[in-house]
Amino acid sequence: LPRSPAFLLPVLQISEKYGLPVEKITKLYKKSKKGILVNMDDNIIEHYSNEDTFILNMESMVEGFKITLMEI
Repeated sequence: LPRSPAFLLPVLQISEKYGLPVEKITKLYKKSKKGILVNMDDNIIEHYSNEDTFILNMESMVEGFKITLMEI
């Protein structure tokens, strides 16, 4: 899947911190406090603040890992 620089930044950070191969992180989602789940595209990543607090959920899938950032 094509990866823009904006998408790669959080993927690289997650990969480095948790030891997951970058190529295995295939899905990146954000779940709001209200329970709304959205695919993290460039627009959402641009507006995502480093100060936002979230729980990181990693789900193993056949093709790789699905990562969900859940706001708290």
